[in-house]
Amino acid sequence: MVIMTTVEPENLEDPSHVLQDTSSSWPMRTVASLLGVKRTADVLPRIGLDDLPRIRYGDVQTTIVKIEGTNRHDLNGKFAYVQAYDPVKGRYSAILLDNTEDEIIYLPPTSIKQINILDATSFAISYAWQAQSLDKLYIILIVLLAISWRKQDIIIHRMSEIVTVTVLLLGVSFIGRFLLSEYNLVKEKAESMVGTRNPISTVEMIEYRVEHYFSTSQWAKVALLLTFTFILISMGAVALAFCGEDSISGAVWLAWTFVADPGTHADAPEGFLVRFVSFSITVGGMLVFALMIGIISDYIGNKIDELKKGKSRVIESDHSVMLGWTDKSIAIIQQISLANESEGGGTIVVLADAPKEDLEEHLALAMSQERGSALELMGTNVVFRSGNPLEESELQRVSVLTARSVIVLSPESLSPDEADANQVRQVMALKALDGVNGNECPPVVVEVQDVDNSELFTLVAPDFAEVIVAHDLIGRFMLECARYPGLACVLESMMGFEGSEFYFEEWPELKGKSFLDITCRFDDAVPIGIKSNSGEVSINPKNDHIIQEGDKILVLAEDNDTYEVNDGSYETNKKIESPPAAEDAKQVEKIMFLGWRRDMADLITQLDGYVAKGSELWLFNTVPVKERNELLKDQGHKSELKLDNLLVYNVVGNPLIRRDLSRIVSVDHAGETVSLDEFDSILILADSVSIENGATVMSCDSRSLSTLLIIQDIQKRLYDERKALGSSASIKPVSPITEILDSRTRSLLDVVSCGSAYVMSNQIISSVIAQVSEDRDINAVLRELLTAEGSETYIRSVSKFVDLKKEDKMSFWDIALRARQHREVAIGYKPAGLGFREASLLIINPPDKSLDRQWAPGDEIITFALD
Repeated sequence: MVIMTTVEPENLEDPSHVLQDTSSSWPMRTVASLLGVKRTADVLPRIGLDDLPRIRYGDVQTTIVKIEGTNRHDLNGKFAYVQAYDPVKGRYSAILLDNTEDEIIYLPPTSIKQINILDATSFAISYAWQAQSLDKLYIILIVLLAISWRKQDIIIHRMSEIVTVTVLLLGVSFIGRFLLSEYNLVKEKAESMVGTRNPISTVEMIEYRVEHYFSTSQWAKVALLLTFTFILISMGAVALAFCGEDSISGAVWLAWTFVADPGTHADAPEGFLVRFVSFSITVGGMLVFALMIGIISDYIGNKIDELKKGKSRVIESDHSVMLGWTDKSIAIIQQISLANESEGGGTIVVLADAPKEDLEEHLALAMSQERGSALELMGTNVVFRSGNPLEESELQRVSVLTARSVIVLSPESLSPDEADANQVRQVMALKALDGVNGNECPPVVVEVQDVDNSELFTLVAPDFAEVIVAHDLIGRFMLECARYPGLACVLESMMGFEGSEFYFEEWPELKGKSFLDITCRFDDAVPIGIKSNSGEVSINPKNDHIIQEGDKILVLAEDNDTYEVNDGSYETNKKIESPPAAEDAKQVEKIMFLGWRRDMADLITQLDGYVAKGSELWLFNTVPVKERNELLKDQGHKSELKLDNLLVYNVVGNPLIRRDLSRIVSVDHAGETVSLDEFDSILILADSVSIENGATVMSCDSRSLSTLLIIQDIQKRLYDERKALGSSASIKPVSPITEILDSRTRSLLDVVSCGSAYVMSNQIISSVIAQVSEDRDINAVLRELLTAEGSETYIRSVSKFVDLKKEDKMSFWDIALRARQHREVAIGYKPAGLGFREASLLIINPPDKSLDRQWAPGDEIITFALD
């Protein structure tokens, strides 16, 4: 009987079909017989067994049988290769498959048994064992394939079987090779550990290798799942084929259905063995799908965690990039959102070395504040990414090169010098990206803490970044606000995008006009300066300054698309009259600073340029006098202060203690005393000593609020006492100007009626940074307006421009033209009956400039002037 190929009777009876080549080995003959080919050479290309000897078979098709029931116990159970049938002896001539000498034996028909799947499996495993090669276990599959084809003459056309067996061959080969390599590696490591104090066990080595793959490859779990599934289906298919399945492909498919659908095994054929195999495969399939769900769940969870951590690349262009996160970040986001409102919104990308979830929580908290103080994005989208801004790869991840601007915030956790050194490296990292892939780096705005370090950025990257020295800017801002009550509201309204701000625009129709001629050429804007085609910015130029081709007009306007040039019909020449007499010269002032700042020396130097000779500056704080002198000299890095106009008086005291503020005694100048109602200006600074000792911005604001309330109460008591005595010196004292760091403190100031007596330092810096990020030329404008050199902001009495005894009705443009005779630029006004915050719409860029209005004593004009 034959099982794997159809054996023709005439071939079995013809003794001439005996194999001629005796050099063949039994495995090769087995493979050739199973596949039913004529030449071994035809087998080699198909299965890749190049290591087996090649033989010729002639035209014989034959089969393999199992020997049983003979008197020779050494033959029973062995496999033989049938050659031919000898009708004379009534025997089959055969060769034992494990006989290398090809000795022919003769077997009666009763001793020949057709092999089944278990016999074929046993044969293939024994071959693989003798060959000592796990990767040749696919011989099993060759035998199974032959069994499944036992009823056909030629099976090449069975494509489904070929595909199935090919996949199984490849899978078994790959798994076998992998297991063999791992076995050799484990064996080698185990042998190397023999004789040591800490020998390793097999379980430890397996755990180590599994941990290695799981930690080094993200696909290890998937590979394990696929391997387990493949083994389950393969073993299940073998078991089903043993139970009666006709073909390998059918058995594999049936095994897969049991794995994929647990309910399928209910339709399994009757029989304990078949149902047991089906149940086993189904249980394995349930385990497979449990593992698959776990792996998919972990993968999705990890992806979500990565998205939460901000690891993906930002795909944006024309966006604003903010590097770092500080107390100013929310205010900057608000200002940029206001700037983007006219364009329907934009995108702000924040890259900070902090968890993305924390940054999003800060943003959500700012947006959930009470109405009026809550953050409003106005269509702007804020994207957070967590990473180190100093790394170039992180900068590319937020698409820096396609951004509109880059804002670099100074880290608050470092000392000023360390923070500025960090900023220098940040600028160098951005500079390194400049020109990558043909893209230029967008404008960069860098926040610096110490003015002495600003020159470093010019050295490493000249004309690359706009430097904002926060402490220096706020110091100059507060000096101007302290000397002119109400100026804080004016400057604050110009700094941000809420209200009128600075814009540059070229107007060809104004070419050839003088600056005086364009004073009344914008209905919804106020021209204040010129940017020449060479890039030089001039604020408050001379009246005869001619606008050239390419020059841009600097204006104060609500937005860049809310103003345009009018027809020029307003008659400027008729309206200009001789201005009234100039106001008195500078008066000697008495100013007091409460608290200490790190840049106090720079602040005092700036103040010396503003005041008249003989003015006094009283320094009231807890820092000892000797230590102050060292701090003013920056521990010997700076020379002693050389002041032309100021006299400095030192007072040691605590601004939070009433008795220290009630009687202010100078420790120098022979113990001279002064009371709070004698000062022309009082400035309450955010105490850097407290901040260095660990105080938060809210606690610093609490100290400033307490000091403000104590001073106001003492001033009121002194005023009432002198008024009761009928003293001629009972002039209402000036309101102190308080530096506030946290925007949430603003509402508390309104409660105690101090609505205009504060400066939001962080808010001002944030507004300046946002404006400069939109147009870097704004930095030059603000630098001039907040220094003693060049034009500054002044609050003038209307009587300087209007003789109210002779005339009291004229338009704002008339006032502006008269201001030009003093070389001043009138930018707005405040009526006498309104406070500065109530008159916010009139202070800067008022409406209806051409309409006459009634001017009254107490009205004030806001101007830019040289002095």
